[in-house]
Amino acid sequence: MVSNTEITVQPEHRKEFFQTVSAISNKIRGEKGCVSFRLFEEAGNENSLMLVGEWDNKAYWELHSAGENFAILHGSVQVLSIRSKIGHKLLSVLEDGEGS
Repeated sequence: MVSNTEITVQPEHRKEFFQTVSAISNKIRGEKGCVSFRLFEEAGNENSLMLVGEWDNKAYWELHSAGENFAILHGSVQVLSIRSKIGHKLLSVLEDGEGS
């Protein structure tokens, strides 16, 4: 399960946003089922960001999304960004020999 959040942070709140994400990221990475949790910046637009989380399965992501770390992060995104868009995708692993 992959979750992604596209964020356009308010320039005057950029530093505060990064401080919040830095503080909460390690806690999220330590959650059961979290494979990875990363923040990316769009080249040429330092206020356009993407948070990407990878979870072992949908159940772990749902547990995360109902928890305190998600609430803190979601609240920060709502307060410090101009806009945000959250998306979730379920990706499957191909068996050996399938696909290319």
